[in-house]
Amino acid sequence: MALQHLIYVSTARKELSNAELETLLESCVRYNLQNDISGVLLYGPGCFIQVLEGEAAAVGETYQRILDDPRHHNLIEIIREDIEQRSFANWRMGFTRLDAAAIRNHPGFTDIYGPDFQPKRLAGRPALAMNMLLTFRENCR
Repeated sequence: MALQHLIYVSTARKELSNAELETLLESCVRYNLQNDISGVLLYGPGCFIQVLEGEAAAVGETYQRILDDPRHHNLIEIIREDIEQRSFANWRMGFTRLDAAAIRNHPGFTDIYGPDFQPKRLAGRPALAMNMLLTFRENCR
């Protein structure tokens, strides 16, 4: 089967605490290990941006779980396409919490992911979404 990546953006129903994020990440890592999914999650003020990579069926099942997750709403699929190799192979679920300082350090992101962030603005720019994920990949834990 072909490898795919899927990038989406969503709005958090409520701001997540550090403890809630830890619980979410532990669950993601367990699930992703079992299903051979790799990827990175960026979480900023009230917003998730994530890339999932793996076999098409596994990516689809994982995304459906996210669609059904009550922590998310206004999910927008930015891009889903076949890929030749993974860009985030070392991460079962890399994570970076974005804050205003992190965004300011990357001026190209400020007008998209600033204080008045609107997910629809990112939806029309898949290359920018991937660039954000790749940029912050190095800062993941």
